[in-house]
Amino acid sequence: MKKRFYLLLPIYLGFFVVLGVYEVYNPPFSTDSAHIGNYEVQIGTSPPVPEVGKDTQIHFHVLDENGNQVDKFRMGILIYHNYDLVKSIPLDDHYQGSWDLDYVFEESGNHVIRVDLVDLKNGGMLTYAFNVAVLNFVGTMFSYLIIAGIAGAVGILLAIAIFQRRVGARNKQE
Repeated sequence: MKKRFYLLLPIYLGFFVVLGVYEVYNPPFSTDSAHIGNYEVQIGTSPPVPEVGKDTQIHFHVLDENGNQVDKFRMGILIYHNYDLVKSIPLDDHYQGSWDLDYVFEESGNHVIRVDLVDLKNGGMLTYAFNVAVLNFVGTMFSYLIIAGIAGAVGILLAIAIFQRRVGARNKQE
């Protein structure tokens, strides 16, 4: 029975390591997608967690109803912070189903990016708002928290292993 327990330890540890690495590279609050009319608009940021005063690249991908990238789309965006319009980018044509926008967020907090997509089939305007969280310290602090969580899991596993060995040694002496 004891040997089986030790076989599960690497699986348990591996789960936390994979989860930590995934969370560092793909935080859930910096990407989103929405179906707008007959299109799906996906948004993501690089770095995954935008920081105040640092260059951020906002990625937009537009897919058709079958999940294929559209050849051409016309899109404009409005960026809001605390209900105040911060930046307006007028409608423009974009090709290859994607558009990358370089932007520097000046304030921390929740930013709303309103996407205005022109439906090229009927000429109507399709609108959706995405939320992007911007923090002051998250880049380094978030990584440290993930590393601390992994270290804590490793510490618990080591404590269990050492305790098991001591109890096993005491049982053999008796």
